[in-house]
Amino acid sequence: MKLHKYEKTQNFNAVTRFLHRTRYRNLEMIARDLSPAYGPRLRVFDIGCGTCKAFDVLGQLRDDIDYVGVDRNQEYCTLAQERYGGRGNFEVHCASVADTLNLIDRFDLIIGLETFEHIPEPTVVRVIEAIGRSDFGRLYVTVPNEVGPAVAIKNLGSMLMGYTRHKQYTWAETFFAATYELDRLPPHHISHKGFDWRWLAQTLRGNVRIVRKFTSPSQIVPRAVSPSIGFLCEKRPVA
Repeated sequence: MKLHKYEKTQNFNAVTRFLHRTRYRNLEMIARDLSPAYGPRLRVFDIGCGTCKAFDVLGQLRDDIDYVGVDRNQEYCTLAQERYGGRGNFEVHCASVADTLNLIDRFDLIIGLETFEHIPEPTVVRVIEAIGRSDFGRLYVTVPNEVGPAVAIKNLGSMLMGYTRHKQYTWAETFFAATYELDRLPPHHISHKGFDWRWLAQTLRGNVRIVRKFTSPSQIVPRAVSPSIGFLCEKRPVA
């Protein structure tokens, strides 16, 4: 299978492959014992689906998946359609998730893997509010950790490996992000730089119930140095 340049970046070396694989290991764990609640098959909605690797991962895990992916990148969607479009349980929409909020309802599992940092924050709020209002089973979200010691470790490691991620930052910006001085960075928009996972956590808390947090590559890693942060959520009980 020919890899997209984004996939090649994730597979740059053994370290990047291992770290990017963490979210899919967690996804497998979450989906393995999840029972369909809205029909005979497990309904999955993937926000910012990219090339739909999650569909491939879940399809290897169980044979009762009905998958809907959304991504605004035409190149990703075209590649995903070429790979999986002939399967009756696969559907991908090339659109902004903000334009597909009407689709978010009665999904057993909603996922956003390394996605919300690439969406403008007002739109993220709208999406999470829509999820909170919907009837859903579980929500699994992962985002990169771009504050505190983690960002310094990642950018230094990137430089030493000849990887690309540190080039998004100046070294002064890395220092300010590592010391939680985000006011010294440009305002966050749709890149890694300036993104604060703690803001996302608070937005989630206001609309859904966080039942578990994940660090990478294992749960023994403190959040301050974890390369990414994950959240497993459920619908907030009606008061």
